[in-house]
Amino acid sequence: MSLMEISVVIPAYNEEENIRSTVERCVGSLRALCDRFEIIIVDDKSTDNTGRIADELSKQHPEVTVIHNERNLRQGASLVRGFEQARLSWVTHNAMDYPFDLNDLVHVLPLMERADVVVGTRRHRPDSSLYRRLLSAVNLLLLRNCFGLRLRDYNFVQVYKRKVLENLALEETSTGFLAPSMLFQAHRLGYRLEEIVLDYQPRERGKAKSGHPRVLLETLRDMLRYWLKQKHNRIGKRASAQKVS
Repeated sequence: MSLMEISVVIPAYNEEENIRSTVERCVGSLRALCDRFEIIIVDDKSTDNTGRIADELSKQHPEVTVIHNERNLRQGASLVRGFEQARLSWVTHNAMDYPFDLNDLVHVLPLMERADVVVGTRRHRPDSSLYRRLLSAVNLLLLRNCFGLRLRDYNFVQVYKRKVLENLALEETSTGFLAPSMLFQAHRLGYRLEEIVLDYQPRERGKAKSGHPRVLLETLRDMLRYWLKQKHNRIGKRASAQKVS
């Protein structure tokens, strides 16, 4: 199977050290793999030169589109903006530190023949500190035991059929819970999910922002809100079934 077309969404906030090399790598990989592709950069109101460099790259490469947020929305909401603009049959995402090497899409292709969503699992995380490993372990424990879908990884990379995205309610936009909530919804709607182990590329430049306490609190808030909605829906369905019977 050849990968005919794909949209790649990449949020960016103060990534002037990474954006040029990452986009050039993306373009090179996708031109080798795809008949048609687009790269959607979502500049999240950066305060450095990220937005200017993004505009330069869009002039150099016709496949690159830039969205400039009018205010800082953070990663999850920026991804949603990009997903909403995606036009091609398959949609994936990446980060400006390039954790997912798009050359590895070649390993994803066989699964795309039978799946609606391909879920990437990190083979290893060589740059993780003890603090980040502990956070990841707690997060994985909660996700696997509270929401009815047991995966090995919820927050690395996923490749979606665009028709799946069009049927999801992208309401929980926190950095750590957007992707899990999308996977839970896709599973509940009956879409086929397939997992694959992929290499994780450690950040070489710049500073990761996902471990900030504010980000963690927003993730926990969305996780609780989603869990309460699911619980309310289950109670409502049981009450309706009892009325019918």
